[in-house]
Amino acid sequence: MNKPLLFFVTSLLGIIILFGSIFLWIKKQPKIVITPAKALLDEPVEIHISSLHPHEQITLEATCKNMSGNTWRSRATFQANDRGIVNVAKQPSILGSYRGIDPMGLFWSMIPTDKDPSKNTFMSLLSLNLSEVLLSVFSENKLRTQKTIHRLPVSPEVERKEIRDQGIVGTLFYPKNMKGSPGIIVIPGSGGGIPEYISQLLASHGYTVLALAYFGVEGLPKNLSLIPLEYFQKAMRWSKKQPQVDGNNIALCGHSRGGELVLLLASTFPGEMAAGIAFSAPSFVYGDFLPGKKSAWTYKNKPLPFMPYPSDQEIFKAAKEGHIIPHKGTIEDPFQDAEVFLYGMKKFNKIIKETAIPVENIRCPILILSGDDDKMWPASVSGNLIIKRLESMGSKIKRKHVTYPNAGHNLFVFPYVPSIDLPVPIASGWSLMGGTPEGNAKAIKESWQEVLSFLRENLQ
Repeated sequence: MNKPLLFFVTSLLGIIILFGSIFLWIKKQPKIVITPAKALLDEPVEIHISSLHPHEQITLEATCKNMSGNTWRSRATFQANDRGIVNVAKQPSILGSYRGIDPMGLFWSMIPTDKDPSKNTFMSLLSLNLSEVLLSVFSENKLRTQKTIHRLPVSPEVERKEIRDQGIVGTLFYPKNMKGSPGIIVIPGSGGGIPEYISQLLASHGYTVLALAYFGVEGLPKNLSLIPLEYFQKAMRWSKKQPQVDGNNIALCGHSRGGELVLLLASTFPGEMAAGIAFSAPSFVYGDFLPGKKSAWTYKNKPLPFMPYPSDQEIFKAAKEGHIIPHKGTIEDPFQDAEVFLYGMKKFNKIIKETAIPVENIRCPILILSGDDDKMWPASVSGNLIIKRLESMGSKIKRKHVTYPNAGHNLFVFPYVPSIDLPVPIASGWSLMGGTPEGNAKAIKESWQEVLSFLRENLQ
């Protein structure tokens, strides 16, 4: 064979080998398939990794960032089956942020990576962009491939409308071209503002939802203090008149102080709503928790009687006597207020009758949800007291109290949100909400399904 021909054959063979090697390399690269490709934030996704070596051990890492650019991360190690496949929904995590089989374990087990305590707070969680989660596949500490998981905070079929009408401040969410659908009013807790995030997700399930503000927004009171209950009655009546809403089917849904409001409003205006859902709610009316110690609510221009919060001197005395465990209220040692509220219920027992929410006046079905490790206030105790009062008063309404083990205060969020308990700023210091990551994740997932089932059953 002459030299030119030999050179050509050799070169061609080299090219074939090179492209063959590239092809084999590409073929061996892990493939990530996410099903469905785009799901609502409250819907589980299936993570499927293929083209692995049989029984190969890989680590999956999920990361996302908040508005400040801080990273949250989770990791889980899996072993491929004999076909070189890892299906997170069917195979157990053997090491990492969570253990066992959990399709969404990589999502709820994410934690902040920053070592600065001031950045590892509940506020960091609130600004997480959970709509884009980066999934990375590692093998032998080498990055093999990556894919961004896209999730939807709201259905594309839902429309949004800002409401500034007749003194009512909020945002209305409703499915396009919807007429006469059941309506929901979502009431926030002591954080105030407009609870859009959870409201738009509820609207994605076929409801017209008013995310209602009542303080902390322009045009409304600055603080949760002396808020007229008539404002909420007006909001309910306004909602019923909207063309998207069936006026006979309005539900109220609230968390914490919002849950207090749901029970209080259902007791005060029993004919205005078809159903009520109260997350982590007290059984008593409470004050504004401000230095002036005024009532949080008024009715017919009169402040409602309220259960006091113990003074600093009373808390100090209770701690000295061993009734409560003292905390500094710092990020490093946050308050755990539930035991203070329990102490207050005993100390001020003489005014229990006048400050208890008169739930016996409620005429609609109610759902109460609580965590038994709520460190904000004793929500599970309160839920039991509410049910006991209804029973003792001979109430005939449908009622249900579900309390979740190892779960804290922050239940009214969509499933699969990172569930680590982080300090939250409350009044003059920092507080904990309670619960373990596993307990919170389970409670949030199950309580969300309770809510959706309750709404389907009671808003016809």
